[in-house]
Amino acid sequence: MQVLSKIIAGVLISAGCSLASHSAFAQNKSVTLFIGPAPIYDSIWMADARGFFKAEGLDVQFRLFPSGTTALQTFRTGQGDLITNGELPGVAHWTNTNKDYRLISVIERDAITYRITALKEIQKPQDLKGKTIATRVGSTGSWFISTYLQKNGMSDKDVTIKNLDTQVLPTALCQREIAAFFIWQPFGARALEICPDRAHYIGSAEGLINGYALLGARPAWLATPDGKDIATKFLRAMQKGKEVAERDFDAVAKYAQEKYSLSRQATKDQWDVSGRHIGFDETFFSDHCNLAAWMRESNLMKGDFDFNEYIWTDGWRAIDPKLVKPMPKAC
Repeated sequence: MQVLSKIIAGVLISAGCSLASHSAFAQNKSVTLFIGPAPIYDSIWMADARGFFKAEGLDVQFRLFPSGTTALQTFRTGQGDLITNGELPGVAHWTNTNKDYRLISVIERDAITYRITALKEIQKPQDLKGKTIATRVGSTGSWFISTYLQKNGMSDKDVTIKNLDTQVLPTALCQREIAAFFIWQPFGARALEICPDRAHYIGSAEGLINGYALLGARPAWLATPDGKDIATKFLRAMQKGKEVAERDFDAVAKYAQEKYSLSRQATKDQWDVSGRHIGFDETFFSDHCNLAAWMRESNLMKGDFDFNEYIWTDGWRAIDPKLVKPMPKAC
């Protein structure tokens, strides 16, 4: 009888463990993330690689896009839950969709990774006059080109600007279809790998603009209990991923190579300069006011830019309120 009791107890314990395991799996919440193949997203990469999303009960489905600008075109149709994009495409999307977008965090910010990659005969800014240059029009590259030309006494009338998606830019340069392109890494590094005898860097966005990698969602989704919960858990996992990404280059390089076939050097070029300024700090607000001013000058925006209607702070306020600095007035 004692033996039978032990067997029954063992079966019940085993069944209980199985049910608990099944329950934990069943509770995992699925979320679709639109993301690009760039090391600026290494905080998210490491959250995935180290299982931080799963630990938060999230089943993150990654959907790859060449740029945030391209991803937003699909996001606008109602697909996806979370999206990574740059500052200009994010604000432009918000403006053009009756504010149907909320920024929930900065992922990365820097200027050096936004490079001007050119043919070797292009040695100085003035050499671009009369030439065809390229970017993904509507991305941070458009703001970059405009400020670069203005600083060097030129305007978009002095060049021909070609709209190419990011993955096409290196080949277009190496085949001499364009004289230069303005975009973030790793695409400049890729051009140097493909045709080192033809391509080189002639500058970056340093001293001109800060480029941003951002995480956004729809306000209606964030307003639901499920959406708010998923977004907050995603941020918590990303914060842990950031800590890994900052100290473990080998892990970042391995992920980049396995998932996106990026070379170790291309990943290192970005990793060395990445500014993982998660949350919303004073520089974020200042940079976005500068962006809004440029967008009004370029007829891409009308009226003031109100952060209260653009950013969603509930997630970081629940995790670490210090990551949300006081919000300025509309600018």
